[in-house]
Amino acid sequence: MSKYSEAEALFQELQQQQITVDFLVNNAGYGLFGEFTETDLQDELSMIDINIKALTTLTKLFLPGMKQRRNGKILNVASTAAFQPGPLMAVYYATKACVLSFSEALENEMKGNGVTVTALCPGPTKTGFESRANLGQSKLFKSGVMDVERVANIGYEGLMKGKSIVIPGFKNRLLANSIRFIPRKWVTATVRNVQEKS
Repeated sequence: MSKYSEAEALFQELQQQQITVDFLVNNAGYGLFGEFTETDLQDELSMIDINIKALTTLTKLFLPGMKQRRNGKILNVASTAAFQPGPLMAVYYATKACVLSFSEALENEMKGNGVTVTALCPGPTKTGFESRANLGQSKLFKSGVMDVERVANIGYEGLMKGKSIVIPGFKNRLLANSIRFIPRKWVTATVRNVQEKS
């Protein structure tokens, strides 16, 4: 659902059926591996459409009703990629940084309105993402991945508790929180190293 018209059509259909949406999960997205000068522009623009535009559009359509009813929860799936630049996946990492920033801003705006916004930031997870992104042979995915059911359960628990950011897994939380203390060039070089294929 990357086009505004498709999101609008879904919203209008639910309105016509008088279905109230109190929970919105924005989970669609994909990645693309490779140097920016060599990857396909259309593939990257489509990624921006799905990872950012569709998520923003659906939130824009459903959030006002939640605010008016003073009841609602939104879960936006970001990534641990949101916390640093990502050489060899530059556009993907940038889209997830946008999702995290957007979610944190909305969480602040909704305080006192009965609505919470949660950013779920998983690390490598066995979902098929690595195949679509051509990352199956990367050091990142060879170093271990989390089970999708476990990630989903942790995300759900965080959503229901109204947490603003949920990072499943101790290693992922440690990584995301330690990055701010490390020089940015080191972080970028390390990310490139783990993304490269072994």
